[in-house]
Amino acid sequence: MVNLAIPPQKERDLEKQIEREYEESYENEDSIEQPPSDIVAFNELRSCADILRMVTKQQLKIDPDFQRQSIWTEAAQTRFIDSLMKQLPIPSMSISLDYKTDKRLVVDGLQRISTIIKFLKEDTDWRLSNIEDVDPRIKGKTVQEIKQDYPELYSRVENLSLPITVIRFDSSKSRHMDYLFTIFHRLNTGGTRLNNQEIRNCIYQGSLNELLKDCVNHENWTKITPLKKSDTKKKKEDQENGLKNRFENEEFVLRFFAFFDDYKDYPGRLSKFLNDYMKKNKNINEYSKIEKYILFKRTVDLIHKHFSDKKSLSDIGSKVIMEGLLIGVAKNLDYLETISQENFREKFIQLRQSVPYTVQNLSGGLLQKGKVESRLDKAIEIFGDNQVSL
Repeated sequence: MVNLAIPPQKERDLEKQIEREYEESYENEDSIEQPPSDIVAFNELRSCADILRMVTKQQLKIDPDFQRQSIWTEAAQTRFIDSLMKQLPIPSMSISLDYKTDKRLVVDGLQRISTIIKFLKEDTDWRLSNIEDVDPRIKGKTVQEIKQDYPELYSRVENLSLPITVIRFDSSKSRHMDYLFTIFHRLNTGGTRLNNQEIRNCIYQGSLNELLKDCVNHENWTKITPLKKSDTKKKKEDQENGLKNRFENEEFVLRFFAFFDDYKDYPGRLSKFLNDYMKKNKNINEYSKIEKYILFKRTVDLIHKHFSDKKSLSDIGSKVIMEGLLIGVAKNLDYLETISQENFREKFIQLRQSVPYTVQNLSGGLLQKGKVESRLDKAIEIFGDNQVSL
């Protein structure tokens, strides 16, 4: 994006600032200021064997795919089992309980619970790590060997009671779901903190969530997504930590649908806007799901048609440009599918040069209501069947 009104170095700095601000939107604000008065939190003790039973009977769900598999190292898992055997203090874990459906989800403590299940499940073939700072009776041994040679150690893990905080809520109440989102957001504060879309993927499971996953796997989206190249370093770090999917693409697609349907109602708080959209559309019917997928596919396929090579894709540049491009195209599909590549690219150049997309306008307050609305208005206008001014 070239703007001769400001020095090139300052413009590059502003572009980096814009990208940082866009990235930070994935970790946006909580959705609620005060907890609802009718939500209840209480403490209970559960034995490790009881936790295994609840998981086995599907009374406690520990593996919604937002949980990203187990990310503790083998050594960390071994040390945790050693701590249980030595009856060292274990931090309290948190579980949500939807008392209308009797469904439970792990809010905080996934790695601890996953390790307990791994150790206690009947068909386990786990061999603990051979590390120096654990009981010599278990290091380098399989669970079956420990069970046979030192049954008292195995039983100690089975019978040990762990502290659990239960958040009892009603998923049919909007304020309760907002509060649950905030709890996930606040409690997962370690090195593997959940981002907002990972939390949504857990607490708003339904047909809309399934649609987002279908969309990000569309072949042409995988070719044009702005998250594929710009996040290479971050994705490498995630992979090294066992984080297979951080759901940035799913959130990008969610933003597309939410802005396409409701951008005039955007309140200026992105996380609340996206949460409300997912709540409202959580269980869309099959017809609506197919209709939305077709809209996304047509939009992406048309953009890919005109930006199919690496050089033209690099012209799109930032995520905020791609967001405007997606909305502008989606709102004018029938017309745009009839025009030439030259005409389409001319409209794209107009978009990049328009006032709402200059670096001066984008930098600072990228997600303010007025700025978002003016950007999307301009994108829809430019890609429409009319002449526009910049």
